Amino acid sequence: MNSADKKILAVKAAKGDEAAFLALMDVERQRMGRIAAACLHNEADVLEAIQETVCRAWLKRRGLRQPEFMGTWLVRILLRVCADELARRKELPVSEQPEQQQRAGLSANDETELAAARLDMDALIGSLDPPYRDVIQLKYKKDMTLADIAKTLAKPPGTIKTWLHKALGQLRTQLGAQSPEKESQHGKRS
Repeated sequence: MNSADKKILAVKAAKGDEAAFLALMDVERQRMGRIAAACLHNEADVLEAIQETVCRAWLKRRGLRQPEFMGTWLVRILLRVCADELARRKELPVSEQPEQQQRAGLSANDETELAAARLDMDALIGSLDPPYRDVIQLKYKKDMTLADIAKTLAKPPGTIKTWLHKALGQLRTQLGAQSPEKESQHGKRS
């Protein structure tokens, strides 16, 4: 579907045309699925996030001032839904969190270490301010270009570059602070 057709559907959907809204959701579903999967890593949570995004979009559709940007608007809603889910997960005890799919060929010990490293990195990314966290997730988990991220978040490319630079700096600082080698190097000096 070309951008002119999407714009027509978006204008109709914003005015309350249910068929146009559903057609547009069909077009955007795969994109939303890839973004949600990059954030949540769990199929059930991805499906739930998409469903919640569609519900929120339907309820708020009349408030969208520029329907031609409905795709971007949907991604922003989706990122908020994913952030809410990640925050909810932090509140759950580890034993109640969704299971990750096991990787073939890894021992139980390797799988545990890999899962711990992933949780550590997810926690570090989750601790970033929302714009920084979103840029990191879209860039490295969704493999989007800076130009695509700028369009998705409706921000200038320079802003996205700055956010990415600051986010990576914060992650490096946090990783350096957690590293046992760094602690021993920065020990007492005589």
